[in-house]
Amino acid sequence: MPFSDQTFLAPGGNRYKGNLHSHTTNSDGCLTPAESVAAFRAHGYDFLCLSEHDLYTDYSDAFDDEGFVILPGLEASAYLYADESESVRLRCHHMHGILGTDEMVAAAPRRFSHMERLEPIRCHGSWDGEAVASELARRLAERGCAVTYNHPIWSRVEPGEFCGAEGYFALELFNYGTVNESGTGFDTTYWDLMLRRGRRVLGFASDDNHNEGLFDDAFGGWVVVRADALTREAIVRALLAGDYFSSSGPELLSWGVEAGRVWVECSPCERVNLVAGGPINAGGTVIAQAGTEGLTHAEFELRGGETYLRVECVDARGRTAWSNPAFADEA
Repeated sequence: MPFSDQTFLAPGGNRYKGNLHSHTTNSDGCLTPAESVAAFRAHGYDFLCLSEHDLYTDYSDAFDDEGFVILPGLEASAYLYADESESVRLRCHHMHGILGTDEMVAAAPRRFSHMERLEPIRCHGSWDGEAVASELARRLAERGCAVTYNHPIWSRVEPGEFCGAEGYFALELFNYGTVNESGTGFDTTYWDLMLRRGRRVLGFASDDNHNEGLFDDAFGGWVVVRADALTREAIVRALLAGDYFSSSGPELLSWGVEAGRVWVECSPCERVNLVAGGPINAGGTVIAQAGTEGLTHAEFELRGGETYLRVECVDARGRTAWSNPAFADEA
């Protein structure tokens, strides 16, 4: 299955930096919404989703201006408890509902109100994890939300409990908070498992910040979106289209396919990885030579048979920029 010539994250246009996963004093965070917005603005962010646990908030009227946008939303939950005492949580599904495009909202049977609570789904002893995840996604979609699946490694879920669930467009591939809390914030293995199975799912990096001060959990995972304008509508459309990259440090400037080769342009990095679906040995890595300032360009020759492509740019500190996947042309 060949890949036609194409460019992703083409130069030019507007780029906006944002965090899709954060918590404030409205749930279990330590900053007020106003303090959180001020902190992210001070660090150069253009948009922010205040994703409280099981509580939908819309602070657009309070904080939106020509230089900053709030994405209304929530982080919804489903829990598997050991028994009905609910003293031990075995697994969970955490899924974002981010207010969708105007078209999605208009088509929805109903929508959330500011400060509206969505009760978690509670299961005891056992569950059909995939069915529960699909149901939670359905509840969010029927309110006009775009849905993501968050931090599966941290949530202790097995692949069969969420990979086949319906209704979410993106997987949280990097969660800065859980990386620093317990080393459970990298989810690219699950991402590639889904992509290899033919699931066309995007990925995103985020903070999941609570700002408790126990460990660093803010300003370490983000997305950079190419959008026509800094508006909720334009940002959400770009997210759904995959017109963004995720990062914990480096910048992915542009990448693409030309004449059977993949090319990558990035900020200086120690290595660039091409991760590909298909037969064993699909993909490759280019590593900077010792003593150089790092790679800003890399190329890979496609071998044939690749089903999807994505690139990773890794700097000297191990921080990474991730592209979204590109898929082979339909036969």
